[in-house]
Amino acid sequence: MHILSVNDNELNFKVLEQTIYKIVCEVACEVMKDILEQIDLMLLAKRDTEKYRNKGPRKTCIHTVMGEVEYKRRVYETKNEDGKNMYIYLLDQYLKKETIGHVSSNLAEKMVENVLEKSYRKSADNIESMCQSSLSHTAVWNVVQELGKRLEEQETRLIGEYEKGNLNGKREIDVLFQEADGVWLNMQGKDRPKSGKSRKKEMKIAKTYEGWEKRGNQKDAYLTYNRTVVASFDKSSDFKKLCDATIAKNYNVDEIQYKIINGDGDPWIKSGIGEEGVYYQLDPFHRAREIVRAVPEKSQATKLNAMFDKGNIDKGLEYLTELMIEYRDNEKVREKLYKLYDYLTGNYEGLIPYKLRDISLPEPPKGLVYRNMGTMESSVCDVIKLRMKGRKMSWTKSGANSLGKLLALRASGELYETLDALFDDTVSKDKLEEIVEEVVQLSAAQVNKQPKRSGYYPIQTAPMPFEGQAMTEGRRAIRNLVENRMPGELVLR
Repeated sequence: MHILSVNDNELNFKVLEQTIYKIVCEVACEVMKDILEQIDLMLLAKRDTEKYRNKGPRKTCIHTVMGEVEYKRRVYETKNEDGKNMYIYLLDQYLKKETIGHVSSNLAEKMVENVLEKSYRKSADNIESMCQSSLSHTAVWNVVQELGKRLEEQETRLIGEYEKGNLNGKREIDVLFQEADGVWLNMQGKDRPKSGKSRKKEMKIAKTYEGWEKRGNQKDAYLTYNRTVVASFDKSSDFKKLCDATIAKNYNVDEIQYKIINGDGDPWIKSGIGEEGVYYQLDPFHRAREIVRAVPEKSQATKLNAMFDKGNIDKGLEYLTELMIEYRDNEKVREKLYKLYDYLTGNYEGLIPYKLRDISLPEPPKGLVYRNMGTMESSVCDVIKLRMKGRKMSWTKSGANSLGKLLALRASGELYETLDALFDDTVSKDKLEEIVEEVVQLSAAQVNKQPKRSGYYPIQTAPMPFEGQAMTEGRRAIRNLVENRMPGELVLR
């Protein structure tokens, strides 16, 4: 039994756990370093010497989930298709090593997971404690920015394919629901609006889904089924293209007979009205909120909302006109009622809920139901607001765009799949087996190789310290100290 005493205090399990974890990570980094350098040595021996000219090793460092791995890799001079000199790392090509700067894809994924929940500073602290990689909050921000840039490039390619007519998803449905809204975020620096008093810009958000399904065994709780969320600061026309391209990527649009759009009345949301099979309704939450804000008496607002809920549009507008006459002497209330009237009549085609219209929707798929729309406000809160709004936060346009797109991917259930596609660093099973075999063979060939300078020192074993060794005064003192004592009596202090 080993007896350990540290200043007569009991050993702290938390510190012990942290120490062991740190040691294991350090060992793992050394193993990673050795394997990478062995593979690089293998590639040096197997390369086409006429095509790739060795220019010597270069030191590099990569931040991983285990910590910082420092290793050497060889750079090679070769020629591109135009016959011009270029320099490459065969090791990177062989492993399809994809990084964000000097951050591995696995660590970047952990960064994204943290950033979607916490600030960049807290995310950097979490990464340092969990992954033994010391990164600043700026480094974490840069990773998210790079991912956002790649997502934008991916979306641009998607829109290009859509405009060429090359997109046609495999999923076939009869009815597709779409809701859209915006959230106003505080901006900073050059991205802050120059005109007006507002410091905010609107991030557009849209989601599509196929219907509603029950949430577990809860009687009256439902969730939207198979939802896809997109978010962007794009112009209205560009955002509509992104929404349409995303739909075309997932669905066979020729089979969609009905598209029901729910929104707050902004022109960019209503841009799809007029297309065959497209129906628009004014979002019930926004309509009710505007009524409550404008109508002075709660009972009057409740009565007016009830009329619109039942589809009595003309009756509701007639009642609103009566209120305008009633409060004609109150300028403040009258102006609010006038604005409300303009808002409602401007969205007249969407005032009747879609379920109260003469729309013969087919039966929903098994396990789904078609319910009243109006889930977007809560979705905006869950997807964007909780992370990006309030707490004195302000954003650059690119920073908000990058984070917003990642939040939308998480809400769609496509975050990790999309990140894998962005990194594209998959090593196949056959390739992995080949790597292991090559490293083992290379290591076996060096087992009996005599090193130039051996760092091997045999361990001396004996019943007593320095048994059979040359004796000095210091060694003699140590022998006298431990002579005639049992091992259990020796305590490290």
